[in-house]
Amino acid sequence: MSRTPSKSPAPLAENAAATRGTRIFLGLSCFLAGAAMMVIEICAYRLLAPFFGNSVYTWTALIGVILIAFSAGGYLGGHLADRKMALDLLGWLLSGSAVLTFFIPALHTVFAVGLSAHGLIAGPVMISLLLFAIPGILLGAVSPAAVRFYSLTLKDTHVGAAAGTISMLGSLGSFVGTFLSGFFLLSTFGVRSIFFGTAALLLVLAIAAFTLAKNSLKQQAPVILSGIFAFGMSWMTAPKPKQGVIFEHESFYHHIEVSEQREGNVTRRVLQLDSTMEGGMDATTGDLILPYQQYWKLALLREPAKVGSALFIGAGAFGMPENVSRDFPEATVDVVEIDPQVIEVGRKFFKLDEHPRVTAHAGDARRYLLQNGGKKWDLIFGDAYNGIRQIPPHLATQEFYQQIADHLEPKGVFIMNLIASVTGPKAELTAGMLATVRKAFPYVEVFAVGYRRDETQNVILMASREDLKPLIVDRYAKQGSWQELLLRTHVPAGTVPRSSYVFTDDHNPVDAIIARGLLE
Repeated sequence: MSRTPSKSPAPLAENAAATRGTRIFLGLSCFLAGAAMMVIEICAYRLLAPFFGNSVYTWTALIGVILIAFSAGGYLGGHLADRKMALDLLGWLLSGSAVLTFFIPALHTVFAVGLSAHGLIAGPVMISLLLFAIPGILLGAVSPAAVRFYSLTLKDTHVGAAAGTISMLGSLGSFVGTFLSGFFLLSTFGVRSIFFGTAALLLVLAIAAFTLAKNSLKQQAPVILSGIFAFGMSWMTAPKPKQGVIFEHESFYHHIEVSEQREGNVTRRVLQLDSTMEGGMDATTGDLILPYQQYWKLALLREPAKVGSALFIGAGAFGMPENVSRDFPEATVDVVEIDPQVIEVGRKFFKLDEHPRVTAHAGDARRYLLQNGGKKWDLIFGDAYNGIRQIPPHLATQEFYQQIADHLEPKGVFIMNLIASVTGPKAELTAGMLATVRKAFPYVEVFAVGYRRDETQNVILMASREDLKPLIVDRYAKQGSWQELLLRTHVPAGTVPRSSYVFTDDHNPVDAIIARGLLE
């Protein structure tokens, strides 16, 4: 019985597209599409953080939307490749993603402020859908379409090898895009520039695909003009500097902003990282301007009332360490700050160079303590944040506070700034942190800087190996003195929130607790 000859799969397998050069292009397209997707995803987080914060909700919304988009793109790419077996399909997918990526900064500028009013869950989801869903779908469609075309160049004799090769190259591209973004791009270029560069690369790939498909320049002209138009629109809609802003910079870790505002005889200069004000001072005198910054002075309730050495975890605007150095010129003051650019901002705008006894170290606090195992301080002040109320989880564990205790002098104190409440539904973080700090320190006292204890505010924890009650509860303070102003915010032991849950390196839900507090 004779067999009916099978139809040729497509002209692609019979003509020029079956060449080695076409296969190289298909592999390169998948590699770069995977890289572009990861660059967009990682840089998207830096784009969203100033409006939606660095909470777990922002990451969850962003990653979830992109994963769904990539899944939809996988289905779309396979479906389209069966219907249109020509390389210009890749050109349309790549050019569409390029044009939309050019538009991302412009759309973000127009819609981010309005969508930020929709809350910490709906807001990030909506902005992620608006900015990244369709580019993600189009980039996700590149790989399955390329598998089909790659297989056709081999006359469908090695479908498994084609799928494996394209999958491998796409995954390698994602790996390269991740490392390139994290270790180079974000520390070298602004976020808007990275989006423009990624879009330009995708547009070049699209033009190459159209050229291999033998599309004329006239046919390619609309694609090229669309890319130029999208770039021009985004360039013209760059966000305008806010009133009073004297410095802006995109670092590897933050969007850094320094602003000034005149209030009477005081020029308030403040540092904002992403969406959070991290500290400030009087630009003329260097005096502290935020109430919680005064609480380092709790260390002076001890006898003798002085600080010989201090460590600040988180620089803020360097106001507190400089204040310590000014009051105690012989003291050695160390500051650990994760972002080197914040240190440079401190030198330029917050008088850091005027205090030679204040030494700033760029790095992670736990790593710094490990590297300085034998060093001890009279005062350690914890004020490290990463976004709206977001304490880095590894700096909120029993193991970390034990490190702190091991680096304190016998009569030393540890003071920590929380942003939470002392009573009510928002006190979950305070309760958990108290339970955790007490694992390393037998004596912990609480101060509420705000007026109402059920409202979110600066909550100060003061911890020591020695009983603090005689310094605080049994102490007389002169009316109007700094001691009286601080001590009257003390929260009696019977009213502080209680929890039996201790945060550890193994299990630490601090991100989720902070996120729940933000929703409250």
